[in-house]
Amino acid sequence: MRKIYAFLLAGASVFAFSQGRLDAQEQQAGSGNLSFINFIEGAENKAAFSPIRLEPKIDMLITKAQAENLTDEAMPELAQAELAKAEQQGSDAQAESVENAAKPKAENAQAQAVQAQPQAETAQNKDASSAAQTANPTAEASAANQDSPQTAQAQNTTEATEQPAKPQKQKKHKLGRKAETAEAAAQNAETAQAESSAPEAEAAEQPLEPPAPAKQHIAIDYPEENALVQKFLKQYSTDYAKKWLNAVMKNGAPYRGYIRAKIAEMGLPECLEFLPVIESNFKIDAVSKSGAMGMWQFMKNSISPFGIRIIKDYMDERCDPWLTTDAALKKLKENYDTLGDWNLALAAYNSGLGAVSRACKKNPGADYWTLSEKKQLKSESINYVPKFLAIADILTNPEYYGIEAVEFDENAHLDYTLIDVKRNVDITLVAEQTSMDSEIIKFLNPALFLGVTPPNAVYKLRVPAEYKDAVTELINDKDKLLIKYHLYKIRSGDTVYALSRHYGVSEDMILQANPGLKPSQLKIGKTIRIPAFKDVSPYKGKSANENVAYTGTYKVQQGDNLWGISLKYNVQVESLAEANNMQVDAILREGSTLKVPIIE
Repeated sequence: MRKIYAFLLAGASVFAFSQGRLDAQEQQAGSGNLSFINFIEGAENKAAFSPIRLEPKIDMLITKAQAENLTDEAMPELAQAELAKAEQQGSDAQAESVENAAKPKAENAQAQAVQAQPQAETAQNKDASSAAQTANPTAEASAANQDSPQTAQAQNTTEATEQPAKPQKQKKHKLGRKAETAEAAAQNAETAQAESSAPEAEAAEQPLEPPAPAKQHIAIDYPEENALVQKFLKQYSTDYAKKWLNAVMKNGAPYRGYIRAKIAEMGLPECLEFLPVIESNFKIDAVSKSGAMGMWQFMKNSISPFGIRIIKDYMDERCDPWLTTDAALKKLKENYDTLGDWNLALAAYNSGLGAVSRACKKNPGADYWTLSEKKQLKSESINYVPKFLAIADILTNPEYYGIEAVEFDENAHLDYTLIDVKRNVDITLVAEQTSMDSEIIKFLNPALFLGVTPPNAVYKLRVPAEYKDAVTELINDKDKLLIKYHLYKIRSGDTVYALSRHYGVSEDMILQANPGLKPSQLKIGKTIRIPAFKDVSPYKGKSANENVAYTGTYKVQQGDNLWGISLKYNVQVESLAEANNMQVDAILREGSTLKVPIIE
């Protein structure tokens, strides 16, 4: 039995050693004991072995041998089988150790805790086994069948169970402490990993905010920190101002494609497309208090170099956004070529090239900002340029400033064409006879006051490209009357002035439509043509004053006019003017005598 015990003790040591679960001191003690025993007398020295690690294994082998009633001869075979099983488990543990070495630190700590847990359980099983041997009477009976040392041990155990149990402070084995340390490390690693992954998971759950849009700089250099620039940036980036800018840009949407195309063609700064914002709010019929008109605000005395015309009663081409775009960009380029700086060129557009040139000559080398600081420019121009630059910056970066961008057709201007017209043409008649939308042709020709081209002048009629051939053929047909007229038979007391007022046309239009007609020699019964630009009822002529006799006289006093005198004598002003062979708006000379009816 002694040999069996020694052999089993050796196998258990090898089993523990192969699993790498003994520290260096325990491995050295186990090896020394294996050499000392050498399967002979040495069972008495089993205290030299590590009782905590080996005793449970030995007890397990002895219990198994007793349960299977093995003889001494069969015990080595059982030990050999257990040894082989331990070697296999050791190989698996070594492979697992290599694999774990390649894992991250947190996983390695967790694996160490898993490895250490069986050892801690083993230590706990040992304590439980010892307690079971102490308290279990069956274990006493089993021990009584063994040798006397075991019997004595069982008797001592029985005596111990009869005494009241005293609480004892258990000392944790070194390997158990390692297991707890490893397990704590694993838990810390898991906690750290969970904490590090928690913000990532939380960030993944939250929707990502889009990156802030990048701000694009306009092509004109200027000091962005200038006080006036910052003032207008703040002023025009408020909520109300942004809504206003959005509405203004909607006004300009039909024309921006053409403006951009011309700017690119001439190689000018792109931001110049926003100049009409401060000039006219992109209104093509805007009129300033100084008389400037149109989207680009041209004065009458500044249009002749650019081919823009004003023809009385018929048209003012300052209201044509396409013609004035060409003129304005040419003017800006001329200013830049002369002054060499876009800030000065913009100031010259506002106050005149001559005024800015004189300021530059008085201050050689000074730029716009220096001239403004020295008050060498008009106060309006000092604010004009910073205001434009601020608005241009905002409108160039609508997303950055939070403004809703206004869509427009970049190529809309490519759908139109121009046709020369050299006679009176009512564009609504052109639309009717070519099946064109009359609103489109009116939109394309806003310079015409009454929708009629002027006589004795070449007007470039703008029409959709698809109607070019049809309109050209219609206009070139001289037999086609392309204007509407009212036919009126002259009666006694009629005047050209009275007819013009009633039909909403000028006296010149009536005279042009009736060659050879003389206002002072109208023949009763003659039929004349009056342009039908408006829908009005036929003129009824004189009624109450038709047969009034102008046999009385009136001496003109200071401040008199025919209008006041006609009211005094209760007659039509046209009748009074005709009786005195003068126009209704004629200036009366003080002291002169007029023919008037006799008031009874």
